[in-house]
Amino acid sequence: MRWIYAENKDIDEHLKSELKDKLNLPDYMIKSFVNRGIDSFEKVREVFEIDSAPLYPPSLFEDMDKTVARIEKAIRGNEKIVIYGDYDVDGVTSIVELYLFFKNFAKYNNIDFYIPHRQDEGYGLNIEALDAIISEGAKLIISVDCGISADKEVDYCGQKGVDIIITDHHIPEEGSVPKKAFAIINPKYSQKYPEKELSGAGVAYKLVCALADRMKIDIKNELIDFAAMGTIADIVPLTYENRIIARRGFKQIAKTTNIGLKALKEAAAIKPDAVISAYHVGFILGPRINAAGRLEHAKKAVELFISNDAEEARMIAEELNNTNEERKSIMNKTHAQAMAMLKDKFDEDNDFVIALYDPGWNAGIVGLVASKVLREYNRPVFILTKSDDGLIHGSARSVSSVDIFEAIKASHGCLVRYGGHKLAAGVTMKDENLQIFIKTVNDFLKASMKKEDFEPSLHIDDDINETINIKDIKVYDKLQPWGAGNRKPVFSLTGVEVRDVKLMKSNTMKFYAKHKERYYNFLLFGHSEEDASTIKAGQILDVAFTPTINTWKGDESLVLEVEDYKL
Repeated sequence: MRWIYAENKDIDEHLKSELKDKLNLPDYMIKSFVNRGIDSFEKVREVFEIDSAPLYPPSLFEDMDKTVARIEKAIRGNEKIVIYGDYDVDGVTSIVELYLFFKNFAKYNNIDFYIPHRQDEGYGLNIEALDAIISEGAKLIISVDCGISADKEVDYCGQKGVDIIITDHHIPEEGSVPKKAFAIINPKYSQKYPEKELSGAGVAYKLVCALADRMKIDIKNELIDFAAMGTIADIVPLTYENRIIARRGFKQIAKTTNIGLKALKEAAAIKPDAVISAYHVGFILGPRINAAGRLEHAKKAVELFISNDAEEARMIAEELNNTNEERKSIMNKTHAQAMAMLKDKFDEDNDFVIALYDPGWNAGIVGLVASKVLREYNRPVFILTKSDDGLIHGSARSVSSVDIFEAIKASHGCLVRYGGHKLAAGVTMKDENLQIFIKTVNDFLKASMKKEDFEPSLHIDDDINETINIKDIKVYDKLQPWGAGNRKPVFSLTGVEVRDVKLMKSNTMKFYAKHKERYYNFLLFGHSEEDASTIKAGQILDVAFTPTINTWKGDESLVLEVEDYKL
């Protein structure tokens, strides 16, 4: 694995002096802050004060005032409002935020929601669904986590005399932005809103806050738990405002009053007093919410969170738990099939993208399989299958060095539709275009990249010569949660002398080692036989690690979690 050290950006000497004198920060921390764009005393202070910092005003969205006014008009006229959302965690939580706000805070009941079926309808707005919604009396439709490229569908609503408000966070496709939308709230479309990386649930939360402000309703931190879940599960970059939403949302999840979320935590065996982290959302709660949309219908997850019946919520939560187990079984089987196909097919010199197709695969789990294949091959991956509409549908996942959305745009002529982000996207195409699509994407990547660009790499903030202590490492807690766009800090120590090694349960190795007269505890998870034979007392290593703080019975200790090492 290549170690890539952060570039040595010029650090203003006045800033360095200020951070040392006023905050007592060590050199390695100052360097890592500057390399993350935290390059002024004001920005550093923002880090320290993140838990009390205000969110950006929703009014910065150009269409927010007219959106709120239109919703108020609908409420005054008792018009039926329908929230139309996506079937993933981001879409589900976006629907829940708005639905619960209307029901519980605005006390407005002429409200409904709609989620398309993943296999039968696919992603986003579709005219058949809109026609049914309108025929059932809807006068105002609010899209969440979808709609920014649905010009044709929005135009259809206009022809039927129904206003549609688009709230979304996806990149608008050229020529497809809905011209007849009553309003558009999307940070990637807005010229004024400063945080471009909000999730769909983050955008929905902005609308909730704007409505609450206009209606003089104090929602406190209610509903931000759902905004946080959408933010983490959709793997949007954890920029400043997204970190605020996530941190506050985690605290709200821990003490949630939502009957359904309580039931889901219990079904997932999350202890009532657990301190919620990105791990709980991304790997425990999120997959259970997603399971409904992947194998059955995502409306089940919405029904869980809007339920007022504890027994009903418990039953739905258990059902989602069981569905998630079924999802894991199907995913593992599909992943094994995909890996078998690659065994004889993959050419590392020429295949800059991996694309695998089987018409029998379940469309609900192709994105998950793409993520697993990506981790093993470190190339952009498309996993594709055929749906009931006769078209090929697929999900893409990408490495950090490849903007897969741009690669897909280069081949848009082969596609019926597409959408997504830099690291994840979805595509739909006809059978006859599959091979030309794969070739076009591969040629696009080969024109701008080299084989070496796909070699696994580890980004390291700095090589440390100073003493590492608990007080300094606690500062990094203010930068959490780690994730896309906000990677966890990784440092290195050069010339570490191993003194003692212990092999522990769960394939974990602990070794005690010396660096410049200071001793540290290192922890290596998932060690191999090669690691066990290499890391021995007396061995000299260069170690890349993430510093963490372990708490046991009230006592804190510094632990350096090993990411990689070299002799």
